[in-house]
Amino acid sequence: MSASEFWNQKYQTDEYIFGKAPNEFIKAVTPLASAHKAAYAPADGEGRNGVFLAHMGYQVTSSDIAELAVAKARALAAEKNLSVNALVADCLNPPFADNSFDLIAVCFMHFRPEDNVLFMEANKRLLKPGGLFILEGYTRDQIPLNSGGPKNPDMMLSAEGLRQTFSGYDIQLLQEVRRNLNEGPRHQGMAATVQLLAQKSI
Repeated sequence: MSASEFWNQKYQTDEYIFGKAPNEFIKAVTPLASAHKAAYAPADGEGRNGVFLAHMGYQVTSSDIAELAVAKARALAAEKNLSVNALVADCLNPPFADNSFDLIAVCFMHFRPEDNVLFMEANKRLLKPGGLFILEGYTRDQIPLNSGGPKNPDMMLSAEGLRQTFSGYDIQLLQEVRRNLNEGPRHQGMAATVQLLAQKSI
C-alpha cells in the first residue's frame, strides 16, 4: 500500500480525525504576520494548522499526500472564510522554489531515518533567511503511550537530533515535554513530545 493510499483510508470519514483546532504548540509560538508573509504547512492533513496560519495573517500553502485530506482542508478553510492554497504534494519532494516561505510549521510528522533527512533538508531549503521553523513531534518516550504516533523507535525525534539538524540556526526554543493532547479522536491523552522554534540565519 502506498503512503497516499494509507492516509486516504485514514481520512475516509466526515469526522476531522485530528480535530479542526491547530496544534497547541504551533498556536502558542506563531507570531502575527506582517504584510505579504508566506507560510507553509507540509503534510497538513485536514488543514487545521494551515487554516490557523491563514487566520494569523499569512499567505498559506498547505499540502498533503492524501487527496481526501486536501479536500477536507479546503472545506475547513471555506468554513472559516479563509484563503489557503491547499494542494496534493509529496512533502519529501515539494514543488516549490528555494527560499519561498517566511514560516514553516510541522506537526507530528515521522519518517524512516533516511526520509526524515529528506524532509528536514527540503524544508530548510524552502525557508527564507530569517524565517521561522516550528515543529512538534513525538519522542521515543511516546512509544508506550496511546495518544498517537508510530511505534517504531527509529521514526521518533529528539531534542539532540533536532539540535544537530538545525545547527547554524538561532534555536529560540528546544525542549522535550510531556503534555496532554486534545486534538481530535486520534490525538488524545498524555504524550511525550519535542518542541522546536528556530530561526534561519540571515
